Amino acid sequence: MRRISEEEARALVREPAERLMPRAEALTLDGFGHGVSYSKKVFVPLTRLCRDVCGYCTFARPPRGGKPYLSIGEVLEIARAAAAAGCKEVLFTLGDKPELRYPVAAEALAAMGHATTLGYLEEAAKAVRDETGLLPHLNPGLMSAEE
Repeated sequence: MRRISEEEARALVREPAERLMPRAEALTLDGFGHGVSYSKKVFVPLTRLCRDVCGYCTFARPPRGGKPYLSIGEVLEIARAAAAAGCKEVLFTLGDKPELRYPVAAEALAAMGHATTLGYLEEAAKAVRDETGLLPHLNPGLMSAEE
């Protein structure tokens, strides 16, 4: 596969979408062909809380009692069952920094020794990797350069 140069990439960004899309498709097919691959994965909803309120989202929920986060034990239980079923990845799903909106989230994190959801996500991902060998696949939302 030929990698495009930085100059070519910058030129593509300036193209209107109707010319960019066919070029992007050609580059993709040139590099990867028509094959489609996938990795069997399990979704692990680390938390369904989110600081945002998006009208289209069907995932996030406001706190309604119960635990705001899965425990590491619950995460590993899901991951072990997934490994036994032949999965290769654990896709962590979660809302964006719920501790900034909901005190219950911040309190739960503090009780688990974390200041942020990202810190807890890191612990959960390492536990999955170390205990099951599955690939942790993270989708944590907006992050700063430091994060």
